[in-house]
Amino acid sequence: MRRFWNIALCILGLMASTACSEDGECYPPIITDLVVVETDAQGMVETVRMDHGERFPVHQALNFHVADSSFRCMASYTQDAGKVTFFDLVKVFSQPPYPVDDYYVVVNGVVHHDASMLPRHPVKVISMWRSGGYINMHLGVKTAGMGWHQYGFCEDSVHHYSLLHQRPAQDGQAYTEQVYLSMPIPEEEERLTFSIHTDEGVYTQVF
Repeated sequence: MRRFWNIALCILGLMASTACSEDGECYPPIITDLVVVETDAQGMVETVRMDHGERFPVHQALNFHVADSSFRCMASYTQDAGKVTFFDLVKVFSQPPYPVDDYYVVVNGVVHHDASMLPRHPVKVISMWRSGGYINMHLGVKTAGMGWHQYGFCEDSVHHYSLLHQRPAQDGQAYTEQVYLSMPIPEEEERLTFSIHTDEGVYTQVF
């Protein structure tokens, strides 16, 4: 399991040790990782599911305002006495992949269902891994903070998927923002490849 410090999705370093005060009282470690949070009928975060499969109740009241749903999140938390306490909880883009025919672009008034024409603006691949039924990616995205970047996952062909990325036309490349994305793996997929366009070319990894 990959564990990262996370403040608004920015990596600062690894931390998994237990903190102790000067009087010798020790506290559970703060862990930062990708998780799935689940809401109840009132939209309150009820449980958190770890990628290894265990579920834990949540200690404090958090309202996601969407009932009976689950959300992929980057979370900083402690786990103590069978309950989880969050210090930071940020939703991560996570959407099932669609067949390439579900995407289209319009060029000169003509609709094209062509994977090569879909927006795949380059990003930097920091890491990719498979866990908890997801393909997870930690990316560096160049931006100037001018507009929202759009993402999607596409099934280009049998057992092969890729990242769609649309940069806002007005955005610059003043700095690199670190972003996490998680693609739910279709149930029938035991082995797949995933590709991401970068400035150096197409990066492909087999899972």
